[in-house]
Amino acid sequence: MSKKNAAQIDRETEIQSAKIFGKHVSEEKGKVLLLLTLLACAAPALAGVRLWNAIPEIYETGLIGANGEDDSLPRWAIVFVIPALMCLLNFLCHNQLRMSQKRMVLPKAHFRLVGRWGFPIISVLFAGGLVREAAGLTALAMTYLTPCVLGLGLMILGANMYDCKEDSLVSLNFSFLQNNPILRKEVHRFAAWAWLLAGLAAIVMAMLSDLAGMIACVVVVIALVLPWFYGRSKAVSTL
Repeated sequence: MSKKNAAQIDRETEIQSAKIFGKHVSEEKGKVLLLLTLLACAAPALAGVRLWNAIPEIYETGLIGANGEDDSLPRWAIVFVIPALMCLLNFLCHNQLRMSQKRMVLPKAHFRLVGRWGFPIISVLFAGGLVREAAGLTALAMTYLTPCVLGLGLMILGANMYDCKEDSLVSLNFSFLQNNPILRKEVHRFAAWAWLLAGLAAIVMAMLSDLAGMIACVVVVIALVLPWFYGRSKAVSTL
């Protein structure tokens, strides 16, 4: 067998393996993840608007610029420009992953994970933390950090559920889903939407107030068990 034919066979094997093992993201899922991660990236602006009057017009970041002076930022840049920059970078990363997938050039799993979730994490934790710090609050207080981390984690888990394969390492293995592929797909899709939206809601609530952020933790717990109740009710109704 020539090297050219061997390379072509390897390439076809790689493409088929990518489809079989879920490395490809459907057009629908790609659009959903792009929209929801953009909203997560923009969320710190909500905290900035809420804390607008507490943020000084010029905030000294403590970082030293190229001119040797403090690299201060105006209030509007902290509240709007940094989240907008995170949105732009997130959009570029998602678009690059989509273009790579069309060319059947598949980045490694950790690159795909960082490409889709890196900037939402940076924006929520660090851009949001900067807004709080500029307003004189503890940047990563537990009442803020906990709902944000839980929300981001739930969104990542929900993304995995969206088109979860039967042999996926992380999936819902309820007994009533066994030997029922239609119900399994329906419950996983329900879990995906429930967890993606609940995770985003937890992040937004954390931006609105510390009290709402703690309530968001309860929302996350409720969202985690919803797929079981949904699936169980569906299974019972079909008996």
